[in-house]
Amino acid sequence: MVLTALIDDIRSDLSPKHGSLSGAMISFFLTIAIFVAVPYLLFTFASGSLTSGTTVFGYTDDIADGVWGWIIDMMKYAFPMILLSVFIGFYRAGSYARIPFKILFALYLGSWLWIASHGGVFSFTIASTSTSITLDVRYIAYVMIMICFAMVFLTFSEFGGNRKKYLEALEKKKDTMSERKARRLSR
Repeated sequence: MVLTALIDDIRSDLSPKHGSLSGAMISFFLTIAIFVAVPYLLFTFASGSLTSGTTVFGYTDDIADGVWGWIIDMMKYAFPMILLSVFIGFYRAGSYARIPFKILFALYLGSWLWIASHGGVFSFTIASTSTSITLDVRYIAYVMIMICFAMVFLTFSEFGGNRKKYLEALEKKKDTMSERKARRLSR
């Protein structure tokens, strides 16, 4: 009996009529801003200041090319997160339908951080001198990945904390729809 009620709740929550198109659009644009626009703008700003007279060992173009390749990788691997964020924004907090998308987002974000940080070790090779510059930030990457995996548990906390509000909003929406239907029929 409890299992059938749970399955009915999940089926109801997955219905597109309980979603929010505006929430999906906001989530889409916010995620694009965070994972595509901000890295691009930061690189554009940094490369402009690098080429405006400030040099790093006299090899600004080689370093900028290495950083640009890294930025492109970051943006390329961010597209699954953008897609997942649309579904997270579409389904409201407290909905069963939001849980798998948030879990997938958190797991992919951890993987993305690992890929984007090249395992926490950045290495740039200056082609003209075959000099390699290495930056080791593994411990920072590990902490960020652990935070991403903690997001999986926070998903269930968010669900539990918002379930009552979600169900109240659904009841209010049903009442509003019933009133509209009654007004249409009375005309």
